[in-house]
Amino acid sequence: MAAKGQSYAEKFSRWEVLITNAKPGVTEMPHMTEDLTKLEQTLGEVRTLESRQEDLRSQTREIAKQIREAAKEGEKVRGRLGSSLKGKFGPENEALVKYGFKPRAVTLRKKKPAPATSPEQGPAKQG
Repeated sequence: MAAKGQSYAEKFSRWEVLITNAKPGVTEMPHMTEDLTKLEQTLGEVRTLESRQEDLRSQTREIAKQIREAAKEGEKVRGRLGSSLKGKFGPENEALVKYGFKPRAVTLRKKKPAPATSPEQGPAKQG
């Protein structure tokens, strides 16, 4: 029994079954010859297109791999350029923004307040 689904593979399978089984009896039903020939040609076109699609998928995977590798290499080069610019301008310089790099934030340390000692206690004992 032929596949009942509506996927392309199932449709094409049904076409193939019809062509294979109808060819021997076409002499008894000459009115089917033209349509059977057309269906066979269409199936051939579809198979050619499917093959081409697979080739293109393969090419797409290869191109995607090349893009990933190029992007990785580009990021390495960008990193080296960023290091050079930070070496020239300093890592906190706002000029880095012009080149697409974020300057390191300047953090100001707060001085610790001196511990309060009363004059009567004297220096704290260690020990």
